Amino acid sequence: MDHKISQILRPSASHSGCELLRQLHASDATDHPTDLPQGFDSYLQGVFSKYGQKLEVCTHLYFLVCSRSHWYAVEMDIAKSTMFIYNPDKSCSTYDQIRFDSKPMTTILHMLLKKINIVIDALAIEWIKTTSKQSNSGDCGVFTIKYIEFLGIGRKAELVNRFHMSKWRRKLAVELYTLDCTP
Repeated sequence: MDHKISQILRPSASHSGCELLRQLHASDATDHPTDLPQGFDSYLQGVFSKYGQKLEVCTHLYFLVCSRSHWYAVEMDIAKSTMFIYNPDKSCSTYDQIRFDSKPMTTILHMLLKKINIVIDALAIEWIKTTSKQSNSGDCGVFTIKYIEFLGIGRKAELVNRFHMSKWRRKLAVELYTLDCTP
């Protein structure tokens, strides 16, 4: 089995990550900026999280994306230079919308990878359509968390389905409310 080391990128407000995303989304520049917000270097070196990994050892990166009040998951396979989109409700977003919404993320990925001397000329985006469709409109967030959880341990996202959603929703609520979010 191919061993994957995953890293979930969650820049805090102090890193101005949200502001950077807004600026990147608003820009029409085709080239990629080179400056990351202050503090990202330390994050990339793995010093913020005791469970984090240095970016150099990561083969896959995972993101949660919220667009138009809908969540979807993104898996970045660095070796394949491909972003895989996992969307639990394929009817609420088109491929063109997802490509547009992914623009800031691809820019940030280029900046992150450049920090470790990996240059990707073209980044492919592949929409995975074999995942189960959500039945409750409010479950997209739980679906995306489970996609990343499964992918991060080498399992297929297709194993995440709506039949276990009630149990997973309760489990996530218990973890969040007890502040026991350790892996």
